[in-house]
Amino acid sequence: MKNNINNEWLDEIRRRIQEVLSQAKRDKLRTEYGMEFEYTDARLPSEVENEWLDQVLEFERQFEQAKPITVRERIGNPPLQPLSDLPLDTVIEAVTALLDLLAAHGIAVDFLGDVEELEAYRYLTEELLDEEMDDIRIEGMMTHFTYSTPEYDVQMWVENFVLDLFTHEKEYFLPGLAKQPLFNAKGGPITATQFQQTIEAVWERLLPTNRVTTKPIKTQVDGDKAEVWAIITWNDKRQKTKGQIESYFRLQPSPYTGWDVVQTSLLDDLLA
Repeated sequence: MKNNINNEWLDEIRRRIQEVLSQAKRDKLRTEYGMEFEYTDARLPSEVENEWLDQVLEFERQFEQAKPITVRERIGNPPLQPLSDLPLDTVIEAVTALLDLLAAHGIAVDFLGDVEELEAYRYLTEELLDEEMDDIRIEGMMTHFTYSTPEYDVQMWVENFVLDLFTHEKEYFLPGLAKQPLFNAKGGPITATQFQQTIEAVWERLLPTNRVTTKPIKTQVDGDKAEVWAIITWNDKRQKTKGQIESYFRLQPSPYTGWDVVQTSLLDDLLA
């Protein structure tokens, strides 16, 4: 019984010490780096929180002194075969080896879309290695780079358009249409006001919901023109609304970022 009491007392002392250390680290991050902590998860063990705060402090310390460095320099300027000299039967092995080398130096690459091995190797050796990054080295910390195919990009912007339409997004969705030439479902030119009126007509008929999915079935990208055919499905049991439509989307590069849907059959489909 006495040993149990002693152990509980020691555990409480350790907990209090960890809390004091955590508070001291939070205060340092607040005063020296301007970091605010709105709340702390009470379920998080003090030891774990202290380790996390140590990593945050080390990151901030290194970030203040970090110099830009290329990815190539970060991984030690390894000799790499040009794509034109790489035997086709070694491409997968070469990509895997390079990704492993990058990971060993705290760099991860996320490939989005259907990226072929030759294109992956080209991107890694001809683009990524010349990218700059802050030379921060913390165990377990990864710097992420992303490569996406043009097809993936336009599909993502179609999905965003559909979600904005079904959730009745007004703040930036409608104003963003004014900078593009727009077309009706048959391809005839229309004004931004006419396009907006059609969207608002859909909103009068369709209650807002985020329970919608977009499944591309065909995608074509040719320079500054892209086309996507997709199946749109929504099913909101709370509002007793559901449906499925196969619709067409035409996109052009946005003057802001990414792509804009400038023509779609979805609006007319929903109003039919």
